[in-house]
Amino acid sequence: VYAIPELASLGRVFRSTKSAPLTESETEYVVECVKHVFEEHIVLQFIVQNTIDDQRLDNVTVAVDSDAGIFEAAGEIAAEQIKYGDTVNCFTVLQRNMDVPLATCTFNCELHFTVVQVDPATGEEEGEGFEEEYPLEDLVIGTSDFMAKVAVGDFRKSWETMGNENEVLEKFALQFKSQEDAVAAVIEYLGMQPCDGTGTIKPGGKPHMLHLSGVFVGGRSVLGRAQVALQSEAGGVILKIAVRSEEEAVSRMVADCIS
Repeated sequence: VYAIPELASLGRVFRSTKSAPLTESETEYVVECVKHVFEEHIVLQFIVQNTIDDQRLDNVTVAVDSDAGIFEAAGEIAAEQIKYGDTVNCFTVLQRNMDVPLATCTFNCELHFTVVQVDPATGEEEGEGFEEEYPLEDLVIGTSDFMAKVAVGDFRKSWETMGNENEVLEKFALQFKSQEDAVAAVIEYLGMQPCDGTGTIKPGGKPHMLHLSGVFVGGRSVLGRAQVALQSEAGGVILKIAVRSEEEAVSRMVADCIS
């Protein structure tokens, strides 16, 4: 990303996600997406492979659309040309509306390109090109994409030092059959680092206390304590969570990841 002049003005990348597939692996066009998170932007890197031997793809972009109002498309960088067997990147830049709290957003994605028929043996063009659109799987951007897993050396001391001035408390009933599944889901929802070995549950079925730490985009430290208890009668689990950070708005956005 840093090597692309058009993206230099966005500043330093806070974190990048793992690539996520937006197509099946055996389709005509194979597309994956990596999300590069900045303070006020997300750069979507689309990794596009052309698997059709008699086609060349020109001017390849991915159009994204969401009605959540949290992000809006602010620019794109097309892949100029993708020959058969090649894998090339194109980019879409999303600008974050800083006046709206982060929440999970689902984007409709569509691959746009010009198809140029070619001779499979020589690669020479055969006829005129034509515009084409190809629907992709939806792309999800969640609050956890803006969280980096960062451990703390002494969780209890860090928790006390942070204080409860910006603490947010919540209680949820979750439909998980086991504490293990619930704990794994909470860690994934929040995108934070389990501390003190609390990511692993001891046998016995007693309420489990999970300690979490991370850094939210902008360098804001976040800590969480989550108690996960089985409901013996109704089934499922009860989650009680406390989130502390340097800003109450950040604590609220992180706690709301569960809902």
